[in-house]
Amino acid sequence: MVDVEQRLRDLLTDDHLAVRVPAGALDAVHAGVRRRRRRTRVVSAAGVVAVAAAVAAVVVPVAVGRTPHGSPGGVATQATRTWPAGPITPLPATIASPAAMAVSRGVVWVAGPAVDRGGNDVLARLDTASGRVSTTAVGAVSDMAATPRHLWLALRGCTLELHETTHGGIVSTYPLPCDSRAGTGPVVTANGGEAWVASDDGSRTHVGLYAVGGSKPVAQRVLPGRLAGPHLLAIGGASVYVVTRGRGDGAVLHQLSGTDLRPLATISLTSPRLMAYGSGHLYVADAAGVVALAPDLSSERSLVSGSVTTLTTGDNLVWCDAVPGGGLAGIDPRTGKVAGIAEVSPDRGELLRADGAAIWAVGTYPGVGVGVRSAQPG
Repeated sequence: MVDVEQRLRDLLTDDHLAVRVPAGALDAVHAGVRRRRRRTRVVSAAGVVAVAAAVAAVVVPVAVGRTPHGSPGGVATQATRTWPAGPITPLPATIASPAAMAVSRGVVWVAGPAVDRGGNDVLARLDTASGRVSTTAVGAVSDMAATPRHLWLALRGCTLELHETTHGGIVSTYPLPCDSRAGTGPVVTANGGEAWVASDDGSRTHVGLYAVGGSKPVAQRVLPGRLAGPHLLAIGGASVYVVTRGRGDGAVLHQLSGTDLRPLATISLTSPRLMAYGSGHLYVADAAGVVALAPDLSSERSLVSGSVTTLTTGDNLVWCDAVPGGGLAGIDPRTGKVAGIAEVSPDRGELLRADGAAIWAVGTYPGVGVGVRSAQPG
């Protein structure tokens, strides 16, 4: 039976992890100058005649005349609320360092390299209500996504695993069309009983839709170009978004139907790094800042100027490190202003994830080792 309430809730926010970008991958900030993005629209053959006039009259002026606005930069705006950080819950010492994180309804999942088993990871489950922690051995985790009932693990060995969330046991496994030697391992996002996975076969990007109870993909799509990065897959509304890379710094953002992966639209991007969906918009971060895109990719506006290293959404806020040295900033996407500051930060090496109004962080802390803590609105 479909959990309708949860599905509607999940459709409003991206369930993909937002994690820290390694410092070595950061480019210089471009002094507030945003590169123009070339847009192309994908229109079905049956609708070409009917929409040709509308495209000429409406789409082209939008593409040519759009002006970025509302860039707070997180500097001149004071936060109205603070999210104080709570105590650290230590995880077992068998995890050498955190590599991936997912949270759903108070259950925190953390995967990281095993101290004594090279090439394998430890998967830890923290029930924040009881404080109980359990672990299990898994393969090398590239990415993971959690819902209240399901945990999906994308493994670097080109396998997708479905785990149940009570104890973390494996329910199903699926082979993925990918090259295990590719620099970017498979990435996954999920809501309800479905998961969307993007993988790189060495020359093209494969996108697959998987459903609980199925033995094979519900739908598949092959896109030209390599998978652009580990944090460039998102779901929102009725669409799934994925970025592929071309030559040089060029990249293409694809909007696909969430139900059958039909191509809906594409736009060109320059050096995208992070992506998340929430409050009816898609957010993309590059070296110049964060932009908010309409769900159909027809328009954009600047939300944050300056480079950010983490991006996630939750409770109608867009969270990123837009305030230098000031923790994680929660941006109101309607006004572009900082609405809150959470006392956690990727500058400390923490992986960050929003789950409703809470911000969860996992990191390696002095005297503790790998641990989990949250920042709750005060």
